[in-house]
Amino acid sequence: MATKTKRRVNLRVLPKRLERAQAEAEKVVNRGVKATLELLPNGTRKAVRDLSAQIQEATTELRSRGRKAVSRVEKRGSVLAGRLERTVARLEKRRAKVLTTAEREGSRLLRVLQRGAERALRGVAETLDVASARQVAEIGKRLAVIERKLSGRVTRKRAA
Repeated sequence: MATKTKRRVNLRVLPKRLERAQAEAEKVVNRGVKATLELLPNGTRKAVRDLSAQIQEATTELRSRGRKAVSRVEKRGSVLAGRLERTVARLEKRRAKVLTTAEREGSRLLRVLQRGAERALRGVAETLDVASARQVAEIGKRLAVIERKLSGRVTRKRAA
């Protein structure tokens, strides 16, 4: 029994083969059209040729219109894309402005709140008679001086 080998299709050759097949099919169709036209009487043959010419002209015109329509649509698309890009750029600028304004207002409100809290706490601290940081620092300096004096007396007493 003979083994069957699978035949691989070379895809690079496929478009060329299709072009050749299409060309051959067009030749066969043209021959068939000519043979059919020769069988028709002269008046009918002329009418068929006229109709074929009209169809060909209509096809050419429709292709031309199609190309023009596509070019118009592409132009409109590019115009709309430009408008969209400009709108996006404007929105980006607006967003940046709004963001900076919001940050500025937020920091301003934060400063106002901090000042209010400081005033309120300062009033509470004064009411409670709590020492300020400056007062605590002064007391620390006084204590240091007193400790030096005391430590000097203690060493004199030991020496004597």
